Amino acid sequence: MKKAFILTSTLIIALTYNPLYSFAELKPNLSSKCLEEIKYRNDTRNKLIMNDIISTFNLDIDQSGYSELSSRDLDAANLIYGGRIDDTFYNSLNKHFETVPSTQGNPRLYVRPLTAYLLYKESDTTNVMVSLKLKGNKWKVVEEKKAKGKEVKYNRVKCEKEYLKKRNEYEKNN
Repeated sequence: MKKAFILTSTLIIALTYNPLYSFAELKPNLSSKCLEEIKYRNDTRNKLIMNDIISTFNLDIDQSGYSELSSRDLDAANLIYGGRIDDTFYNSLNKHFETVPSTQGNPRLYVRPLTAYLLYKESDTTNVMVSLKLKGNKWKVVEEKKAKGKEVKYNRVKCEKEYLKKRNEYEKNN
């Protein structure tokens, strides 16, 4: 009985203090609060970018009844209205989003009956306005303008910086 106690105690101590045995470190994740802060930062930055583009080209988008759409909004609208693959109306608008180069922020489409503007800021801060008109059942480019825009800073949120630091440490150790 004494031998069994000593053997069991030795085994427990060996497993507890063994340097080769360790608990796996959990991969760091962003908290839901941090994700909200990042979303707020991104939304605010996108608004600043769009305001810069609208003022650069002196567009009357706010007063003229345009609807603002992102690429995702356009896809959702297509699905709601049947999601047809051969929808030339949708495809002709979507192809303009697909041809946009690398951008700061997210491109936006401002639409009203028969007229639309695709606005985006290129990675070098050049503001771009593509004017579209509905001809038949396709959206055609009428005009494309480019002008130097203001730089809109991208500032990391504090929790995002902390997460990236922890993630880099985790990846270095695993």
